[in-house]
Amino acid sequence: MSRRSKRPDSKSDKGDRGRPPRRHSAPLPEVVLARRPRSLSPVPDASETPATAAAPTPEVEPPTAAPVKRAARIVSATSALDDAELERRHLLSRLLDSEGPSAVTRAANAYRKGGFAFPEEQPVQLKLLEHSDEGEVCSALEILATLLDQQTPIKLPVFEQRLKRLEDSAENPETRSRAADLRRVLRT
Repeated sequence: MSRRSKRPDSKSDKGDRGRPPRRHSAPLPEVVLARRPRSLSPVPDASETPATAAAPTPEVEPPTAAPVKRAARIVSATSALDDAELERRHLLSRLLDSEGPSAVTRAANAYRKGGFAFPEEQPVQLKLLEHSDEGEVCSALEILATLLDQQTPIKLPVFEQRLKRLEDSAENPETRSRAADLRRVLRT
């Protein structure tokens, strides 16, 4: 006897195995049409005769004031932004999201190439401390020095770390001295 002609063993449950039973598809939802009650229909007067009251009336609404339709309106307080502002925001978010000196340098150069000036905000200037051009770093240090006179520093550990790196490894002595001065201001 070949393997194919053998009967399945009674102890084996292979013969009982097969495809799982098919699931029945869910019944379709029942569609129910509803009509609104006629809220504007006139109430029959007591003076009407029963014969006229029982007569069917045509399905024409009486000439009354039309109900007021309400619709939700979205009113924007600001007008649509122009393309230059959208581009500036995109490039600025790209700069703020960049990680590492090379990515910060590329994003900052793209922002400058777009014809925009960097905003005088701590997060932006803090990112510019990672720029590979020391001229950008020096201008960021100047702006940060004026900002720290008005505001408390944000991201203090990151701020100190970048200043220490600039103080130790900057090529320009002016950049080193500005980073050291700003680091002393942070400690006080």
